[in-house]
Amino acid sequence: MKKIKIIITGIIAATGILISCDESDIELNNPNELSAETFFETSAQLESAVTSCYAYLQDVGNYARYQFYINDNIAGENYAAGNLEADKQQMINHQVDEANNGNNQYWDHNYKGIGRCNFVIDNEENFGDIDATEISQRLGEARFLRALYYFNIVTKYGEVPLVLSTESVAGGRPKSPVADIYSAIVSDLQFATTNLPAVGVQEQGRTTSGAAWALLGKVLLQSEDYTGAKSALSNISGYTLVPNYRDNFTVAGEHNSESLFEIHYDEASGNGDSWNQDGLGNSETSFRAQEYSGWFNVKPSQDLLDEFEDGDTRYSDTFYSIDASDNGTMTNTYNNGNSTYISGGIGPDDNPAWRKYQNLDDRPSETVDSGINARVLRFADVLLMQAEAEIRSGGSEAVALGYLNQVRNRASVSMPNVSVSGTTAILAAIKHERWVELAGEQSRYMDLQRFDGFSYLMPIPNIELTANTNL
Repeated sequence: MKKIKIIITGIIAATGILISCDESDIELNNPNELSAETFFETSAQLESAVTSCYAYLQDVGNYARYQFYINDNIAGENYAAGNLEADKQQMINHQVDEANNGNNQYWDHNYKGIGRCNFVIDNEENFGDIDATEISQRLGEARFLRALYYFNIVTKYGEVPLVLSTESVAGGRPKSPVADIYSAIVSDLQFATTNLPAVGVQEQGRTTSGAAWALLGKVLLQSEDYTGAKSALSNISGYTLVPNYRDNFTVAGEHNSESLFEIHYDEASGNGDSWNQDGLGNSETSFRAQEYSGWFNVKPSQDLLDEFEDGDTRYSDTFYSIDASDNGTMTNTYNNGNSTYISGGIGPDDNPAWRKYQNLDDRPSETVDSGINARVLRFADVLLMQAEAEIRSGGSEAVALGYLNQVRNRASVSMPNVSVSGTTAILAAIKHERWVELAGEQSRYMDLQRFDGFSYLMPIPNIELTANTNL
């Protein structure tokens, strides 16, 4: 399987310049390294620079660790089951403070990712004799990634500094209105939709036009532009639901027909200095498997478990159980069926544990070096967003229910069709379906914002408050 490798070259020094929004100490040209004016002379150099923009998605501040803790804990999908650290307990209790380690790393790694994207985008004039189509594609990648980094930030903090260039501002930029941040995200994604290759043409693991349309639809839905979201999502083609729901969360199922965008991990690459990742390509593995069902630091909340309808097989695909009393479906064997979860052996209590994104199906114990890719966008999410955009924009109830029931009709799920009527009832059905279909996929936080007016945001962390005097 072809996976993006984070290339360590002289560009890392150049693209690492924007660590946060404090720009007072930025030096664009390091005489000991390749300069921006001379680096972008070849296609390989441009590719290397753009590849480095992906790195901060892999790191512990993002999908390797805190992306899942922040989203799942704050959204009520987890409870503290084991020796959960204090910063993650704060997330569950909605008491995240400025010194919270996860808060600081999440902010830091998303803004560093933005900095690398800005470096590529700002240096278009320095691109050498490179084919114009390739230049457009690489800029499309950088702008898609900048949009994703900013979407991660604005949905968790609200008003934040909007940094769209490497130009220095004494003391750092002040906060920008949420509307301005969404406008910048939409602009980047509109560019990406028209300049990125389609799935099947693009190199596996890089962003595609389909992923850009899907993220644009998600962003517009989140910003309450329902007609725009409906239009954006209608441009997605070339994807289908895989028959077996479980295939979306295993190494063997990576880049299947349902996947639009994934964050790459590779157990064979080793973990390097995983706990201190800083975008340097020193680790391509994730902690999620070990923390969720290795150490059992968290377990799925009872509210989440109760949301599944009796007999919904997604329950057994998402959780390990020691018996079938909760839902009627269960998976209590692991290690290729050679081991069985029994009382006292499924963590600090006998409640169900996470199976989604876990390696335990085929091994006796978990690893801190999980190579299972994080699925950021998949077609089931697109269908449910289409259902939501259709009904929220005043469209057809039948069309909205058609999208919803495609997800329920997946071969391995085969749940009965929803046949309710009226906007309120249909939205309630979509909300339910999103929770069970996308459980543990960092969707619930934003869903609560849209459906329930959930308003909890994390505070801007200490690293930024200390560095940026204009906040």
